[in-house]
Amino acid sequence: MADVDSYYSRTRTETRDYPPLDGDLDVETLVIGGGLAGCATALDLAERGHSVALIEAERIGWGASGRNGGFASEIFPNGGEALVDRVGLSRAREFQAIASHGLALVRKRITDYGIDCGPVQTGALKCNIATKSEDLRKTQAYMADKFGLTYDYWPADKLRDALSTTQYSDALFVPSTLALHPLNLTCGLARAGAERGVKLFERTPALDLKTGPGRKTVRTARGTIRADRIVITCGGYINGLQSAISGATVPIATFVMATERLGERLKDAIRVPYAIFDNTVAVNYYRPLADTRLLWGGRVLAWQPDPKRIAALLRRDMVKFYPALAEAHVEVAWGGMMPFTRHKMPVIGQIEPDVWYATGFGGLGVSLTSAVGNVIAKAIVEGDETWTLFEAFGLPYAGGKLGKIPAQMIYWTHQMKAAAGFPSTH
Repeated sequence: MADVDSYYSRTRTETRDYPPLDGDLDVETLVIGGGLAGCATALDLAERGHSVALIEAERIGWGASGRNGGFASEIFPNGGEALVDRVGLSRAREFQAIASHGLALVRKRITDYGIDCGPVQTGALKCNIATKSEDLRKTQAYMADKFGLTYDYWPADKLRDALSTTQYSDALFVPSTLALHPLNLTCGLARAGAERGVKLFERTPALDLKTGPGRKTVRTARGTIRADRIVITCGGYINGLQSAISGATVPIATFVMATERLGERLKDAIRVPYAIFDNTVAVNYYRPLADTRLLWGGRVLAWQPDPKRIAALLRRDMVKFYPALAEAHVEVAWGGMMPFTRHKMPVIGQIEPDVWYATGFGGLGVSLTSAVGNVIAKAIVEGDETWTLFEAFGLPYAGGKLGKIPAQMIYWTHQMKAAAGFPSTH
């Protein structure tokens, strides 16, 4: 399948290619899936001197890992308060430590391996929709008290100095969040793994898995891989490879566009060099790029429209928030499938002994994938049991592809409630 046309594929600098598997192979661990989770896990294993191979059905970073907004943060989906409600404060702090380590690991690997995924922007604004009236000061105090995370509160006047929109009432500035080129990051992690001895194969889909006691066997089109264990890190494109994992996520399309170079026009709308996101139902997320383009993402659908339709929808959203950009031309727009779980948390664990999985990062995977790769690698090589924290979330059935229509109906319901001024429980 051809590369997806996107701003990232057009500006990719990590360009190393890997051959398809041709013949048989024996390794200690086989990672299936060449996105951020798979590449981070393989690299972490290789850094520990482990024999590891990775296969990818398309090209490294072809799926959601290479198509997203590029925001790397140290939070889990749903926020800190929901996490505490689910697992208690003590365990929530352990999860937070994992997420913070994942972000630190991304920073370290960018430097250590010379990954060209910048310019890396530091800092993000979480903006409050004017009609939503979320108490951001309460959130600020809660995250500081429970997790030691410091956010700065931006009242309306400070926010208006930065953003020319009346759609927001106030915001929180999150200093730790990064914004980067996710395709280059993914490909850079793969390259670092290869330099550490990972055997990487592109355009090598797994056709059949044989697990059970003893060594595992994975059949591909032109060879068979035997491994002591398997780590399945497929996301929205798992396509039934393993039934329990496939059924635990729903592949939902989300969308991104990049404008033409806007020059000074960009400053008429956005005058800060930060990642920006809000608390709309599907979340608008966007950031000014170094070449004065605006990268804008948002919306979710059960299906993927053609690029022209995506561009029209996202451009409409952009102009609603920033009328000064009404004449801005969309240069490229694209979509992709992200795997969502019922509880919106990543799912990590073992289907059976030595058959691991990691998926369902739900839009927050740029750094959480590195965190989880580290957790799984420590479990495999060192017997570390940090991964058992995630047993609290299990692997609940979400419907797989059959869950797409119910998910779409839920999203539309939340949209209608938001438009009518009712609170949403999403």
